[in-house]
Amino acid sequence: MTAAATATDPREVLSQDEIPTAALMELRRLAHCSMEERSLLEQAIADFGSIAKKLSSENKAEVRKGTCLWVLGKVEDAFRVLEPARQSKERAYILGLSYLDLGRVQDAVKQLHEAVDADSGDENLKLALLEARIRAGAAEEAEKMIGQLEKKLGRSAEYHYLRGLQSDYQGYFDDAQEAYERALEIEPGYAKAIFRMAHMLDLRGEDARALELYEQLRKLRPCHVHTMINLGTLYEDRGEYERAAECYRAVLENYPNHARAKLYLRDAVSSSSMFYDEDAARREAKVQQILSQPVAEISCSPRVRAALQRMNVTTLGDLAQKSEEDLLGLPNFGRTSLRELKELLAARGLSLSSGGGGAGPTPVAVPAVAGASSEETLKRNLSEFEWSGRIRKLIEKLSLVTVGDLAALSETDLLKNKNLGMTSIKEIQRKLSELGLAMREE
Repeated sequence: MTAAATATDPREVLSQDEIPTAALMELRRLAHCSMEERSLLEQAIADFGSIAKKLSSENKAEVRKGTCLWVLGKVEDAFRVLEPARQSKERAYILGLSYLDLGRVQDAVKQLHEAVDADSGDENLKLALLEARIRAGAAEEAEKMIGQLEKKLGRSAEYHYLRGLQSDYQGYFDDAQEAYERALEIEPGYAKAIFRMAHMLDLRGEDARALELYEQLRKLRPCHVHTMINLGTLYEDRGEYERAAECYRAVLENYPNHARAKLYLRDAVSSSSMFYDEDAARREAKVQQILSQPVAEISCSPRVRAALQRMNVTTLGDLAQKSEEDLLGLPNFGRTSLRELKELLAARGLSLSSGGGGAGPTPVAVPAVAGASSEETLKRNLSEFEWSGRIRKLIEKLSLVTVGDLAALSETDLLKNKNLGMTSIKEIQRKLSELGLAMREE
């Protein structure tokens, strides 16, 4: 499988029953590096029926559809297609990478482990699993894998990047920087290593050097979401709101539904125009964080999940637009399932529509920490999640370790910290909301 073949005829690649992982990664690179190549891929996917006919089963076709969405960077759409599909190596690999992109690292570990079990000879699968384990905080397992892969992959940039990431996550920043620099010696311009080096400099307060590296990454393709978000927040710190807005718009060009980029863009534009009502924005942010949460991330019974799929409900906002009559009109949906859904909404301060057809969902209240989630959630390590540079600095400065440590702080507590404004508060609120939590009330 050559890059040229991939570039000239994506249908030929996508129509194969088994696609090498390297070819999948090349497809995604091409989709983001060239408008011409992306157009070819979009045309191929628009005519997906002709691709599906050449595949050996309906499940293979469904998995390939999810893969196509992932190739185009539509990660949230990809995992919604892939989750209900039957297991296969390709499903596990692409679903695992999608979870990794979305910050759901524990789910990523599970899927990528299954992919490696299905094909233990594929080094790309092992490298993806290694990254997931590092980001999940599984230090011992990751260290073992690093040792196992050194002989075969010790001369690759990816291997040294992951070795650096392991040191980075454990707080050994000098070792991490040495490994990242080794990766860049092997492959100059290696984006992942540049990003982590910029991120480390950002945490240390070396903003000028971090800005230089982020700008270097900005010119590369595919667009690196976390680079653009971090670069935008750095520009906001410097009061350069127009430049910050440009960064967030760049994310939205590739990921139109990226909630954090939308939120930050609105904040940057408001700050730039100097018309900004913090209290109103704070209330709106709390509402939007809850309404935009995907129902796929919420635990519910199989009957309720099937009903939501039939009604094409993808977010809590979609669900809160439905009335009791809408739900009870579904086949095999009774009062028990209705009660489950109402309790699910109430736990997040929402309720079903009254059925009047115009008002939409009305948030009742943002749930407080006490009783809002399990002890396991409160004990999760903050290092499991991707944060902007400013928030990672805050986590280190205040010696916060767990989700519970963060949720115990109020807005006033956080706003006392230098260079931490409403943009960062909103990011924290959104992450806690995704976990079924909220910041401590004043």
